[in-house]
Amino acid sequence: MPLYEYYCEPCNGVFELLRPAKDASKPQPCPQCDEDAKRTVSKQWSAFIFREGFARRLPDDGGYWHLGHKVSQPLTGAVYGMEHPEVRVSRPGYDAPSVEEIEQYEFRQTIQAEIKRDTGTKIMNQSVDAQDSFFKARLQHTSGTAKEQAARKRAAEGVKRAKNSAKKSDG
Repeated sequence: MPLYEYYCEPCNGVFELLRPAKDASKPQPCPQCDEDAKRTVSKQWSAFIFREGFARRLPDDGGYWHLGHKVSQPLTGAVYGMEHPEVRVSRPGYDAPSVEEIEQYEFRQTIQAEIKRDTGTKIMNQSVDAQDSFFKARLQHTSGTAKEQAARKRAAEGVKRAKNSAKKSDG
C-alpha cells in the first residue's frame, strides 16, 4: 500500500497514512483532533493528475489556471497572444480611444479626402500619418466592452465615408 500525506486545517497538522489507492482521495481523520483531513501532495515528490487534458495539482478543486492566475474556464477559442479574457494584461498605449480622438481622426480623414478630391494629390505629413497609424493600432488591440466596440464602429464608418467621398470626387 502506498504512503499518502494529509493536511488537517483545524490543527494545522500534516500526517502520513498507508492507504489503499482506492481510498487515497477520501478524507481521513486527523490523529490529533479527529477532524477530516484532505490529501495533499508531499513536498518530497510531486504528483499530478490529468483532467480534460490538463495537468492538475492534487488536491484538484475543479478550477482552471492560466499562466499562474485562477480562471473559471480554459481557453477555448482564438485570443490575442496567449492572453486569457479573465486575466487581461493591459498593453500600455492601447487603451480604447475616446470619442474626441475618434472625431479628430474622422476630421483628418475627411480633410485628406477633400484635398485629394480638389487637388488630386495626397498631402504627406509624417507626424499625422504616424498618429493615424497609432490610432488604428489602438483600435485593433482594444476589444471587449460596448464602448470599445462602438469606438471601432465609428472609426470604421469615418474611414468608409472618407473613402466614399474620395471615390465620388475621382469618378
